[in-house]
Amino acid sequence: MTHEARHLNIKPWTAAAAARRALLLVLVALPTYVAASYTASILPNGGGTVLEFILILMFAVLFAWISLGFWTAMLGFYSLLRGVDGVLSGSSLRPLEIDATARTAILVPVFNEDVREVFARLRVTLESLQRAGRLDLFDVYVLSDSNDPDRWVQEEAAWAELRAVTGFERVYYRRRRNNIKRKSGNVADWCRRWGAAYRYMVVFDADSLMSGETLIKLVTVMEERPNIGILQTAPACVNRDTFIARVQQFANRLYGPMYAAGQHFWQLGDAQFWGHNAILRVSPFMQHCALAKLPGRPPLGGDILSHDFVEAALMRRAGYGVWLAHDLGGSYEEVPPTLLDELKRDRRWCQGNLQHLRLLRMPRVIPLHRLLFVNGAMAYGSALLWF
Repeated sequence: MTHEARHLNIKPWTAAAAARRALLLVLVALPTYVAASYTASILPNGGGTVLEFILILMFAVLFAWISLGFWTAMLGFYSLLRGVDGVLSGSSLRPLEIDATARTAILVPVFNEDVREVFARLRVTLESLQRAGRLDLFDVYVLSDSNDPDRWVQEEAAWAELRAVTGFERVYYRRRRNNIKRKSGNVADWCRRWGAAYRYMVVFDADSLMSGETLIKLVTVMEERPNIGILQTAPACVNRDTFIARVQQFANRLYGPMYAAGQHFWQLGDAQFWGHNAILRVSPFMQHCALAKLPGRPPLGGDILSHDFVEAALMRRAGYGVWLAHDLGGSYEEVPPTLLDELKRDRRWCQGNLQHLRLLRMPRVIPLHRLLFVNGAMAYGSALLWF
């Protein structure tokens, strides 16, 4: 079956999305109204002064934001109880013979990482692909932005060893001398050099790990549904043994699947891209998802740090769906092992998410992605409102 024929068979999902979002709006708005009304009733002037009005308004915004997370989890709980969602389900895919022209690149951007661990995870992925029988579809690119000369030597030695041990020669290594725009610039540089030779790219983080079966299923979905631009998995956290990391892994395994199912329930084809453990259609990504610098100086100007949310919005603006394959297993990542590492990552996320407020007026972005920009900023801006 051709790509065009399969495209005609895709059922529209926008009607289901509208109904589910209307349900979510009611579930969020009604408790928020009740809570805000009760708050006004216990204030001395019943919300009649400017100060009390501002207080009630901030309370309503915060209550609605928390309520959105709560009902997302509850809808996910309902979705998991109900079973397979007929709109898009990765686990229920029928077998599809993947065309040999569906070339897919696995991109592994690294920056002064633990070289032994990075290449060990990559070796596991390659061996899993080999057991799955479709190693021929994939090429691997280790894209280094490392600025430590000792790391360069270690990376090149590990790369040569990986090729020798696995016997797989289509593992390529490239180190940029000028690492502008960090990871997004690294991927963009790969797209300019080699992107035209591939139909898809699977973007990893340095701590990512995926099974061969999952990688093949991702390509299968993209082949079956040509209107999908980005297909994001919900990675499970693994392999850490420090206390803070074990707590995060436990939380991820306990409520992560439920929350991801809830996000899929109401976002459908307007989902988010988390920057890793996802497959992207290369041609529209190159054509529509280039990122310019924000005017002004950091922290709110300069390079866009949380580039993944913006790339999802641009892909959706171009008419391609962005989906969360919440029910696909075999996708993993590692969390920061220490509190200091966690705070460094969180500071970067804070800066990037707050930058999104400057993109709310970006032309032709769908309303839901503008809402997701605000939701991401609230993860950090809410602290100021609570204060």
